[in-house]
Amino acid sequence: MTDKELKKLKRADLLEILYYLQKEIEELTKENESLRIQLENTKVSISENELKRIIKAVKSAARDAIREAAHNDDKSDEENVNSEEKGRHHNGKGKNNKT
Repeated sequence: MTDKELKKLKRADLLEILYYLQKEIEELTKENESLRIQLENTKVSISENELKRIIKAVKSAARDAIREAAHNDDKSDEENVNSEEKGRHHNGKGKNNKT
């Protein structure tokens, strides 16, 4: 409706339009608030789910890192023992060859 058409309306018609516009504004405000609450709840639940997934991933990574470190320590210990045995064995041969 144009400004020109609005100016030609009677006062009762204008009041009726205002009344329906006010009702529509109230309904849209309620719907807006409802949607805002749903959005906030959705954000929270997504954040909680993501947090749970992150915690699970971190725990899993920590367990893997601990296992890997333990495996590397065991492997390192074996290598040290083997090196010491080879060193003793080699030194023994060297002494026998020199005497």
